[in-house]
Amino acid sequence: MTIAAFGAIHLDTLAHADRAILRDTSTPARLTTCPGGVAANVARALARLSPPCALAGAVGRDSDGDALLASLRAEGIDVSRVHRSDHPTGRYLALHDPDGGLAAAVVDGTITDALRPGDLDLAHPALAEADLWFLEANLPQPVLAQIAAAAGHRLLAADAVSIAKAPRLNEVLGRLDVLFCNREEGAALLGHARAGPETAPEEDAREIACALVALGVGACLVSDGPAPLALATPDACLHLAVAPAPVRDVTGAGDALIAGTLAARARGWNVVDAARAGLAAARVTVQAQGAAPATLTWDAVIRESATIATPVS
Repeated sequence: MTIAAFGAIHLDTLAHADRAILRDTSTPARLTTCPGGVAANVARALARLSPPCALAGAVGRDSDGDALLASLRAEGIDVSRVHRSDHPTGRYLALHDPDGGLAAAVVDGTITDALRPGDLDLAHPALAEADLWFLEANLPQPVLAQIAAAAGHRLLAADAVSIAKAPRLNEVLGRLDVLFCNREEGAALLGHARAGPETAPEEDAREIACALVALGVGACLVSDGPAPLALATPDACLHLAVAPAPVRDVTGAGDALIAGTLAARARGWNVVDAARAGLAAARVTVQAQGAAPATLTWDAVIRESATIATPVS
């Protein structure tokens, strides 16, 4: 299968400090700049895992936008349908402690929030010929609805992105073949979809995954920090545990989970084995620096899959 990804395209600045980051003072660090944004990171990881991928989103008519498109194109991603906007290109700044953990992050996603139906040319062959579409909740709800309505026979996958943005997916839940979220995002989406009180704090990841499938999602993968990944389908509700890995950088781990899962689905794998491939891709990524590191290859995913425990129902 070929894949198209729709969503945020940012210029990321990543700071890796040599000591714990504190408030009200400066901290020595190494700063790197690279492409980012959920959809862009997923597309970059997919480019390393072989399936052809097109990317649709927005960048500004500025030097940052020019540089991003050139960098993404050099990685083998089709960016011919990226919208050029009058808004400045999106920016993301992340501060990492020496252990690779994320101390703080901020994002300016105004350019993606400003997208409207029609800005993305869904009929263009670069997008229309893809067999699997991935979208994410950085996109405004009307754009999400437009993409879901146009998906037709394709497999459609989505990422909830954040607690604040997850409810944007509410109106397209019944169309999603695969949904990725963490426990807090799933709870926010579930509470909104039920049009009642938010999900109770004691509701665990597996219960949330099963509840979202009951609302029409084809398969739901719910992460919960270091706890096992919950995977629900209409036929089963499972836990997938991962052996601990030495963490160098958590940047892009969730995006790698998505890319590994979609790459396996594009190869015809069933959803359980595909989720194991996604976890393996995330495990490879956290042991390197940045999203879509050079070490993220399909051979590496196959090797790391051996560390994923047999699913527990």
